[in-house]
Amino acid sequence: MKKAKSKVVAGLAILLVASMVSTAVAQEEKKAEKAKAQKVSGDIGLLDTEKNYMIVVTKEGKLMTLDFNQKTKATELKEKEAKLSDIGLGSSAVVEYTKKGDKNVLSKIEFTPAKGGD
Repeated sequence: MKKAKSKVVAGLAILLVASMVSTAVAQEEKKAEKAKAQKVSGDIGLLDTEKNYMIVVTKEGKLMTLDFNQKTKATELKEKEAKLSDIGLGSSAVVEYTKKGDKNVLSKIEFTPAKGGD
């Protein structure tokens, strides 16, 4: 009878440890999903407000494709808060984004309109 009880206690202990490890792994995965925002600056090369993405051309000539949604903040540095549709091609921009899988997702953009633009 004592052996049966000790086996039950040992089994419960193993389940408890497995549960704790599973919870720790799930928390680490959540932390990995919530990536730290990064910044890149350059000119807006393409803005598609129907498909919700833009391309920023960095000073080094690198093209960065960034996805956005309704929660993305846009601020015109010289004037006022703006909408993504206010950004003209050739505008100078600093964008903040996070990696989600194989996509760069835009969370914030600060821009200066292109000379001669609105």
